[in-house]
Amino acid sequence: MPNIHYFQRYAQPENVVTNNTLLLLGRIYSYSPSRASQLLTDLTGESIEIGIEINQQIRESKSVPDGHVIQRSFKILVESKVNSLPDLDQLIRHSESFSDEHQKILLLLTNQPLGEAEEDKIRRQIRDHRPGVTFKSISYEEVCKAIEGLFREHEDEMRDLVDDYKSYCNDMGLFDRSKNLMRMVPCGESWELNRKYGIYFYPSDRGYTDHEFVGIYANKAVHAIWKIDSIFDIEYKDEKLKKTLIKGRPTDEYDEKLVQIIEDAETECDYYIKSGHRFFCGKPEDTKYEKETPGGMLGGTFVDLREHIDDFDNLDVKSIAQKLRKMTW
Repeated sequence: MPNIHYFQRYAQPENVVTNNTLLLLGRIYSYSPSRASQLLTDLTGESIEIGIEINQQIRESKSVPDGHVIQRSFKILVESKVNSLPDLDQLIRHSESFSDEHQKILLLLTNQPLGEAEEDKIRRQIRDHRPGVTFKSISYEEVCKAIEGLFREHEDEMRDLVDDYKSYCNDMGLFDRSKNLMRMVPCGESWELNRKYGIYFYPSDRGYTDHEFVGIYANKAVHAIWKIDSIFDIEYKDEKLKKTLIKGRPTDEYDEKLVQIIEDAETECDYYIKSGHRFFCGKPEDTKYEKETPGGMLGGTFVDLREHIDDFDNLDVKSIAQKLRKMTW
């Protein structure tokens, strides 16, 4: 069964990107106004307070009322760009939409960071035209980084929401983190076969976010990883192997292993994978990346290895596997 997504795919007009980003913010606000405040503060660089402030007996200029109930006033306008360049005239017109709010913030979302010089240029012109308006430019990748640690391990639904927004940004090319991603996959009875052959199989009709590495998970740990070399859809009938290359290197190098894992999966695990399955092939390296949090792993989980491993870009798979042995999640 294909994965169910929180965020619409398959289209990339800017209004869809904007809608999905605002949907993310709205869901976070509904769950916790304080988390929404934290996120907007991180994104804008300004202290954003959502909700009322209640205080008791604070002195005013001429008296001490028994209580205060205060609603801070702020307005954030968002302009999203996907493939087009920022339009300075448009941004200046946006700045004219503010009135007497306590905080006035104009937020520009882009695929790539603008660069310090370009952002300073836009900021100065907006400030000259409309003093009091704060301009801030952030990339979709920076949004994803800001939401990364917002929710705790037990907040499953919100963590799923965050993961799907990050996957959406990756799938739609808003930024590409696929070369850093390891997909940890629960393999059940077949995990030793997956590790032995360096091949993971998965139904062909299920969607997945593009990724570079596979991690074989069983019994509270990832036991092997590999960099994906070739991805094939397979039909195996009458001892004849028919491969359709989906991505990666066109090669017959894995043919013998493909046949072996198809046959072994049926005899040892009662898995019938002769058709309708996709095979992710590579050269496995043993590791032991242990899950220390309670419970098992119900579905595939992505890890951005660059965020966890120093000097990731300069390491081979064996070195990455060795570093994961010293880590937990």
